[in-house]
Amino acid sequence: MLITASIVNNHSERRARLLLYVKVGMSIRRRYGQFLQANPAVFRGRPACLFTILMVGGLLLGDARRSVAAQEIPIPAQETPILAAGTVIAAQETVGSAQGDQVPAVIAPDSGRACEGCPPRRVGTSLLQTTGINVIYEIANLVRGQVTAHITPKTWWENMQQGMVWDLDDFAVNQIGHPYQGNNYFNAGRANGLSFYESAAVTAFGSATWEFFGETNHASLNDFINTTLGGITLGEMFHRTGWLIRNTQATGKRRLWSEIGAMAVDPITGANRFASGDASRVTDKPSEFVPSSLSGVAAAGMLWRGTQASAFTAAPDPFLEVDAYYGDTNVGRSRTPYDAFFMRLRFGGGSSFSEARVRGRLYGQPLGKGGLEFLVLQTYNYQNNDAYATGSQAIDAGLGATRALSRRTNFWILGWGGLTVLGAVDSLPLGVTEKPEEGEPSAGQGVSEGPRFYDYGPGSDFGTLARLTRDGREFLLFNYIGRQIYSLDGVRANHFLQHTRVDVLLPLRGALGLGASAEYFHRRSYYQDAASTIRTYHYPQLRAYLTWGNR
Repeated sequence: MLITASIVNNHSERRARLLLYVKVGMSIRRRYGQFLQANPAVFRGRPACLFTILMVGGLLLGDARRSVAAQEIPIPAQETPILAAGTVIAAQETVGSAQGDQVPAVIAPDSGRACEGCPPRRVGTSLLQTTGINVIYEIANLVRGQVTAHITPKTWWENMQQGMVWDLDDFAVNQIGHPYQGNNYFNAGRANGLSFYESAAVTAFGSATWEFFGETNHASLNDFINTTLGGITLGEMFHRTGWLIRNTQATGKRRLWSEIGAMAVDPITGANRFASGDASRVTDKPSEFVPSSLSGVAAAGMLWRGTQASAFTAAPDPFLEVDAYYGDTNVGRSRTPYDAFFMRLRFGGGSSFSEARVRGRLYGQPLGKGGLEFLVLQTYNYQNNDAYATGSQAIDAGLGATRALSRRTNFWILGWGGLTVLGAVDSLPLGVTEKPEEGEPSAGQGVSEGPRFYDYGPGSDFGTLARLTRDGREFLLFNYIGRQIYSLDGVRANHFLQHTRVDVLLPLRGALGLGASAEYFHRRSYYQDAASTIRTYHYPQLRAYLTWGNR
């Protein structure tokens, strides 16, 4: 009886709340239209920034709530609030019960949860939190004194009239910063029970609203693509990593620290769990976030870089490289995106952050009984070395094969190729040999004036990866990656980038091993000038390193 009454009350409260959101959203829409007609100069400046952002947030929320009111599953009365300063307080209050008071979770029939440990499905809340993330970024830009943060309804209208352009931001901002921002949008969907592809749509929503309404800069096409596709790739990787760290069967301090660690990787899911009380409930992990296998290798050593003359530097550079393997992309039928993915991070070796690569499986299908596997892969790539600085978002098709050469030795190979939706590569105009020093922007902080010394465009990518293992441990690796980028914005050229690497590995004791590798970077740029100029660059590299772990 008590449970039935609680469900009815929750449903009634939910319905009343949805009707209120619809009325508020429509009222805000009407007032927003009046604002555009009046062109209110008196609301320019910082006081209007928060007001206008909140107004758009209310408009989007009203539309979202109205569209899902008829189909959204009722949820418990304790609904996750928008991310704000109050979330920290709510998290602290929830954590107080994490010192041993946990009891097994009892999920109400109308909770909207796909499983006991899953978050409730809340489409409207995911859109609201995505808007809230944009508000937080906007406030941060205001605090930093960004000129582009002084938004008004007039700047929104100008952005919508202009349409999308190619922006002039720094390489790292566009290729790392925007994908990370998109990861937060993506996980606003995942944290509220949405599927991978539904969360991808939320990412596009967050990226588009930021581009048109979050800055005075005109909306940027390259930012929209990098934020959306890069945000999907990094978002699902971080979301699954958070579930690896999170121990939902633990209690007390052990549970608390696992939730805090997971929140550091995936802040949106972590904040929602603390605010809703899920951070203290004892449940099983959702089965889709339990990988079939898990392994990793860390390598630390020295790197000798070459030059155009192929002479290696006398003084080596230290580097740290981390490879992580989640699941097994080599085998198995898969329709669950990112149930298997590979991640590589490299620090040092000529630049403080020299490589980031994430490749996730979207689709997997065995072919016959010969060990062949057809794959569809999504890739995020960032590289910064002496030969080139490049970043890209790609979708590839791959074919993998596994073959036992003997009772102790196995051979695996993967070949792939596909579409680079958007690639970036550093580039200097003909006649310029060095990138000039950049001064302080005269138009104010946050305003990119250019020139931009890298090109943007679509293209293709292809490659192969092969490895030999003995008794389950790798002893020989071969990797080749080719990329072609056709410049649509920047220096008009067609860039062809190649990277070849061979590693030899020797196990020492336990998880400790010794490795050496030889690499070769090659770049050829075909310029579209009257002379059809061709420029070629090549740089070799050698490494010696210690490894810990096993793939």
